[in-house]
Amino acid sequence: MPSPTREHEIPLRIIQNQPALAPVLLESLGFEVPHHTEAINTLSALTNCDPKELNSDGAVLLRDGPRHVLAVVVERQNDHAKEKRLSWPAYLVNLHSRLQCPAVLVVLCPTDSLAKWCATPISIGHPGFELSPLTIGPSDMPVVETAEQARTLPELAMLSARAHGNTDPSTLKAVVEALDATPNRHRVFYYDYVLAGLNEAARKELEALMAVDTYQWQSDFARKYVGIGREEGREEGHTEEAARNVLLVLDERGLTVTDEIRQRIESCTDLNTLHTWLRRSATADRAGDLFD
Repeated sequence: MPSPTREHEIPLRIIQNQPALAPVLLESLGFEVPHHTEAINTLSALTNCDPKELNSDGAVLLRDGPRHVLAVVVERQNDHAKEKRLSWPAYLVNLHSRLQCPAVLVVLCPTDSLAKWCATPISIGHPGFELSPLTIGPSDMPVVETAEQARTLPELAMLSARAHGNTDPSTLKAVVEALDATPNRHRVFYYDYVLAGLNEAARKELEALMAVDTYQWQSDFARKYVGIGREEGREEGHTEEAARNVLLVLDERGLTVTDEIRQRIESCTDLNTLHTWLRRSATADRAGDLFD
């Protein structure tokens, strides 16, 4: 008689000897097997032999004391890239396995139409194994209007103003409060991010709100950074400050700046060009994209 271990392995070996049994077994479970021309054995080692690095744009872990209660994968999607969607289930499965807690996916989209497309369920093929991404477009972004809200969560105020600032001036007033409550190293980056998403009228409204003679600043932010893009920014010598701001944003976003790129930025004497690079630095995927 075969040993218990040997006997336990026999069903698996039978399927390995005759791969065509796999679809038959699936059909016996009521699974609709797609049309196929052959069934063959493939590698049972599920580790990719040609490793593909899987890196989400961001991940957040929620804990209750020492206990992990929820992991959140955060993705930003700027276009209809189907191949990117294929990696999202892998992100969740790997994070769930590593942290041993529930995991969810949140996708940030610049338009409502793209958010709707990203929310389309991703079917893996296994019954019930379907991922419906949680997406946030401009319409879904929370609205921050009060000073208290803005100072409590400055980053949410920035996202709110970027999404609603063209139609809701109160979100622009919240930005002023939020910037004043933001650490120095983030202010330039946040301010330019909001400006880049506003139309001309809203941009002028925000710049007027941030004028030193309009707002009673509680910090030194106005003296250092409010001049970006405004008349005082055109004064002689301000190009050096603008160049520093471009490099500051690139550094804050963790983008690699080569010596050649740094020299090109620091040697630029055209303020309008530097302002263009500053705005591009908020969304560029690589430092070199500033010059495209």
